[in-house]
Amino acid sequence: MIHSQNEKELWIGLVELRVTPHSTALKASRGAFVDIVTWAGRPEQFQKNAEEVLGELGLAVVAVENCEPLSVRRTKLAAEGRDLSEELQDMVERATYNPKAIIYGTFHTWGRRAGPE
Repeated sequence: MIHSQNEKELWIGLVELRVTPHSTALKASRGAFVDIVTWAGRPEQFQKNAEEVLGELGLAVVAVENCEPLSVRRTKLAAEGRDLSEELQDMVERATYNPKAIIYGTFHTWGRRAGPE
């Protein structure tokens, strides 16, 4: 089936981010990885949505990995006899009926920022 670029569906991807000096989140860390579920029609829209929600927290997107439609991810996992994690399933449920949803999961932080203890 051919999709127009205006058609949106749920996408999922892993986002690498860095903490900016103006961050309101993750102040003790240098960066993190986080899963995001959002409505998009192409990878660029997924990244734009990720940048929007994370930017509100003062976090900068460095890279997006494994960004794909949720339907593709589920097909791949099913072929391996697996399913989405409980957290990802919850994120999908929360996004399913909200076409403006940009849902992020647990931040898996790395590195400590220098500064006063």
